[in-house]
Amino acid sequence: MEIFKRAAAVLLAGFLIFSTAEANSDTKKNWEIQLDYLQGRLHGDRQVDNYNVHVLQKMHEHRALTFYRGLTFSRATGYTNRKYEGIFRDSNAVGLGVAGFLRWDKNISGKLYANWDIGGSFLIYNRAHPAQGRAYGFMWRIGPSLTWKYSGDDSFTVGYYVSHVSNGMKKHNPGYDTMGFSVGVSHKF
Repeated sequence: MEIFKRAAAVLLAGFLIFSTAEANSDTKKNWEIQLDYLQGRLHGDRQVDNYNVHVLQKMHEHRALTFYRGLTFSRATGYTNRKYEGIFRDSNAVGLGVAGFLRWDKNISGKLYANWDIGGSFLIYNRAHPAQGRAYGFMWRIGPSLTWKYSGDDSFTVGYYVSHVSNGMKKHNPGYDTMGFSVGVSHKF
């Protein structure tokens, strides 16, 4: 029952984030959907992979910086073998939560842009994740990407990110790091 209360709280927070204060404005916003596959091969004792979907709404643009907000859905698969104890612990989990994202971009040529991206998500999981952790955590992503803006409202992005997942606490915090590719599409609705 507790997991349903947590899921409801996350969905309510997501709804509040997506409801903008611009009720009288009928301006359209860009939405970006990013798909990540991040492998957890940086540490031999934590082999956890992440499959993530980020739905992001462009909120503000200031010169070369763009700010986004949204939701993240994460599917983690793998195991931990903390401190090489020889005990493999299942770290499969599903998480949902709110996200923030910042992109710095620079025009390279015509419609091609080089970016530096950083994003963070607060996720509620269906179980303690990773094993021996807690049922909530943070996911941080950072890395370069390339964007092709093929029209004023549409773009395609490919990136390579390094990610850290943990709950930020001093105890029961078996975090892990991942790295891998991301693809995204953006359209104005």
